[in-house]
Amino acid sequence: MFRAFGSCAILLTFMISEVASAQFKLPVMTETTLDNGLRVIFIEQHEVPLIAVAVAVRAGSVNDGKAWGLASMATAGVDLGTKAYSKKQIEEIEDQNAFQISTTLGKEYLTISAEAAAEDAPTLMKLLGELVKNPVYPAKEFDKLRDRVVSQSRKSKESPNQIATDVFERVYYGAHPYASPENGVAETLSKITAANVQAFHKSYFQPQIASIAIAGDFDSKAMKDLIGKEFADWKKGSAQATKIESIAEGPKEAEVILIDKPDARETTFRIGGKGPVSFNPVYPKLSVVNTILGGRFTSLLNDALRVKSGYTYGARSGFGQQRSSGTFVMSTFTANETTFKTLDLALETYRKFLTQGVDQKTLDSAKSYVKGQYPPQYETLDGLTSLATSLFVFEKDIETFNKFESEVDALTLAE
Repeated sequence: MFRAFGSCAILLTFMISEVASAQFKLPVMTETTLDNGLRVIFIEQHEVPLIAVAVAVRAGSVNDGKAWGLASMATAGVDLGTKAYSKKQIEEIEDQNAFQISTTLGKEYLTISAEAAAEDAPTLMKLLGELVKNPVYPAKEFDKLRDRVVSQSRKSKESPNQIATDVFERVYYGAHPYASPENGVAETLSKITAANVQAFHKSYFQPQIASIAIAGDFDSKAMKDLIGKEFADWKKGSAQATKIESIAEGPKEAEVILIDKPDARETTFRIGGKGPVSFNPVYPKLSVVNTILGGRFTSLLNDALRVKSGYTYGARSGFGQQRSSGTFVMSTFTANETTFKTLDLALETYRKFLTQGVDQKTLDSAKSYVKGQYPPQYETLDGLTSLATSLFVFEKDIETFNKFESEVDALTLAE
């Protein structure tokens, strides 16, 4: 084992080994497509007089090129002002109607989401139409936003946890587009201008690679008419959803990356390598496997590193899944003086799990846990629009999710 540790505060190690009742049913989703190519997904839920809406575009940080953070800034800045509304007017509309509008960015898609009272749907859709179609990114407001984001990015470099995560992905993915940090870095963010994000918007915010998912208390026919009113004039372009090639095989042997942070009193590390892609057919079973290893408080990793040894306050494992590639990562932190003991114990726990497996009681408990965690994810309106967005972005159908619990039940000790 590599022992030249010195004052290093963060350690990343790559391993090439791969992790090897009544069923919950999701509500019915219906779809239509506008003439401009915009996909519209309806999920009627009449229990409460609310709606959730998510507009998704199949463009993300993989489209940044060398301008890391470009997609993030273009998405975050849509509410700085539009052709019809100033920033102040947008804020007033949100406040007066208690709208909750947010933006998110992934590696392969971006979303603009909102929640509102069902009766305010016309006002919400009009505002969303402006934010999606017509942001103007006024230079003065954009510069303020960029400066805040740059400041936050610099502060994130003080977080060993964030550094470990960012470096792991950059080293693992190398020159692959997935290596682009979703929120950018201060050095690239500081160079992004209002003109840059306007150009990004023009290139990628196009209806033929976009969807709108609506869940809540509404009539689908009336909602279709409303969406048509606000989005039918969204001009179709030539953009296509980016197709990302699968990453070549990861490191063929263990690789160690050290990042020195002299003032740190703790070591944060990531141990990982290749994992499953999004919607992998065996993911339901892998969810159980990961739950046993490091997916909950009673997992093998947490039990060994926290409960029994006291080396850390928590140890976890999980997957980072994208369309064409994925990662599996074990993570924890410990005092500098127990770094090697913690690292050795984490690897020992992992190897023991792979070679010796677990008993039936542990497997059954993990299955119950995974199935118990599944329905709550989709019992909220925003959870349903998030699901619909995933189905659109990754081109899957709802049966993938409806079969989740039966796939979990089918997992055996031999597998």
